[in-house]
Parts: sequence; structure tokens; C-alpha cells
Amino acid sequence: MIDFDSLLIRSDPDRRRAALFAPAQLRIRLYALYAFYHEVRKAPVSVSEPMIGEMKLAWAREAVTDLYADPPKVRRHDVYKALSELRHAPGAPSMTELIGLIEAHAADLGKGPFPTRQDRCDYVDGAAVALMRCCARLLKPDLDLDGRTGVALTTAGRLSGFVDLIRAFAPLTQVGRPPLTADELTGAGLTETDLAVGRKPGAARMAFAELINEARKAAATLSRTRFALPVELFPAVGHVRLAHGYLKSAARIRDPYREQLTRAPLGQDAVMIWASLTGRI
Repeated sequence: MIDFDSLLIRSDPDRRRAALFAPAQLRIRLYALYAFYHEVRKAPVSVSEPMIGEMKLAWAREAVTDLYADPPKVRRHDVYKALSELRHAPGAPSMTELIGLIEAHAADLGKGPFPTRQDRCDYVDGAAVALMRCCARLLKPDLDLDGRTGVALTTAGRLSGFVDLIRAFAPLTQVGRPPLTADELTGAGLTETDLAVGRKPGAARMAFAELINEARKAAATLSRTRFALPVELFPAVGHVRLAHGYLKSAARIRDPYREQLTRAPLGQDAVMIWASLTGRI
């Protein structure tokens, strides 16, 4: 049996750290959703052939569809057993939302940079933002996702997603899926071949800085809108408080091919604990 807490300590420690502030039953539900997201996110990048990744994602789609069948069919997999219990909870994600998370990461089977910044933002919206919205409703089933609260939640999810891409720059580049746009490559004088072989680290740093700037824009917007987030949502959004530390550390990176932000900067745990006292990020 999978120990979800141990799994998330290894695979998603920041989201897991924030989830610890939720009441026990809600924390279990967040863990189940995060474990599912981990399974989906790793499928395209943990295989040597895209076809194998496609097969894994197809299996995940079928497993989710089976959960919502009448009668439901639960696969012999701890994550899907947990989802079968989660789907009856107040505010539980729909089949469409779960499959949407799978489809978002199907893009990771492709090669090359994002065509435009909007394409990158759409990817983040389908992945990190969609995940955060699902988690928020688990914590507050009557949550109104329209208006100011929805805007703040979307912005928090985008900041989280951009930071995910910043932290994954090196491994994504190695598999031919750099989290950059075609314009950012051109502007830095880079080619896809340069990225694939780790050439021109200075130019890569210039393109990497554009991704950091996108995250900073999201952080600036969040600073103006964050008070619209109900304090009950902290276990779903609290990890975003760590983004500021990551962005400062990312700005000091000189060779993004080889330097990675594998863990939260020192002192950030204390920052999040302090933020939890007010429920604000």
C-alpha cells in the first residue's frame, strides 16, 4: 500500500507541507488528489518513448472514467482506490476535471518550446491552476470561483505553475521540452539543439530570466488580490508563499542546465508557518 505522506514528501513536499494545516479528513482528501496529480505528471517524463507515455495517460483516462461509471469500477491501484472515496466528498472534483488534469500533461509528450507565452500560460492554467481550484473546493465546497476570489485563486495557481516550470527547467530541457517560448529562444540566440546538449549557458540564462519575469508578474498580481482568498483555503494555496524564496534563488542561478532548485530555500518553512497564523499567503 502506498504511503501518500511519504510519497508527497519525495515528490511534492511544498504542497504536502501546506496540506498539513488542513483538518485530518480534509488533509487525506488533498493527499489523494496530489497523489493522483503526481501519477499524471510523472507519466510523460518517466518513459523513454512517447508512445509508452501515451499508453500510461490513456490508462489513467480509462481508470478515471471507470470510477464514474454506473456501477463504478475501481482499479487495483492505491491512488484510484483513494479517488473512489474522494469522489463522494463535498466539493469533490468531477470526472471532467480529473481528465482535464490528464490532458494538460499530455502536452509533456511533445517536443520543443511553447509556441507563445499564451500557450505556456494555457498549459499552467490546465495543470497547476486547475489542481488548485479542485483543492480549494475540497476545503470550501460552497466556494464561488467567479469574481475576485476566482481571480486571486487563478493568479496563485499561475504563480505556483510558473515556479514548477522554473524548478523543472533542467530536467525538462534534457527531455526536449524546455519551459520556454520560441520567441525567448530566438531572443537569446538559442536553438533547440543548444538546449538539448546544454550549450551556451549564458544565453540559456537570458531565456530563463524571461520565465522568471513571468512568475514575478503573477506574484505582483497576487500581492494585490490575495486578500480575496478565504482563510480556509490556506492548506490548498499556502505553498505559494514559498514562491518568493524560489524566485530569489532562481535569479542567482548562472547555469540553468546544471543548477536546480530542488528544495525550498532555507527559512521558508518558518515563513509559511507564520503565514498560516493568519491564513494569508
